[in-house]
Amino acid sequence: MKIAKSLHTLPKILNKTVVKLSSLFTVEQLDLEFSNGVKAKYERIQGGNGAVLVVPFDGTHFYMTREYCCGTHSYELGFVKGKIDKGEQSDIAALRELQEEIGYGAHKISLLKGGMTIAPGMLSLLMYVYLCEDLYVHKLDGDEPEPIEIVKVSIDEAKHLIFDDNSPLREARSIAALTLALHRIGEF
Repeated sequence: MKIAKSLHTLPKILNKTVVKLSSLFTVEQLDLEFSNGVKAKYERIQGGNGAVLVVPFDGTHFYMTREYCCGTHSYELGFVKGKIDKGEQSDIAALRELQEEIGYGAHKISLLKGGMTIAPGMLSLLMYVYLCEDLYVHKLDGDEPEPIEIVKVSIDEAKHLIFDDNSPLREARSIAALTLALHRIGEF
């Protein structure tokens, strides 16, 4: 299926100003002029070098994580994820995060989706989603304040997590990644 390109021309960026800088985020204000002459101010959060989300699969189970999430002030079910360091390739970041967060390496790594956006209306972050298979124990020191809980989920349980209205899997990125992984292994 081919989707036609947008009929719109990108607006001109007249000015960029950093309005807030924290240890995690840079908020930038853009003064824009659209092709119809309308001027507007937008704000966005800069995404750094991008991020990775890793779906570990041992042939029978997906290795999900349960960790504290400040935004919802709860422990959320999801997958290994983290930022791509400056100069680092996304596949190397995926393997590093896998080892740091849950103590596994992978002999096989496959890109499921490159450059996925999360909230493109305000966030410039691009996320690269990987399926990691042929897992082996290999722990690297990470920056987590407490150990991340590993939750092993069968293929049938994974499908249930995606489609059950009361599922503990609520994070959209992880739902999308799990769906892509199930498709890759021939389960969708």
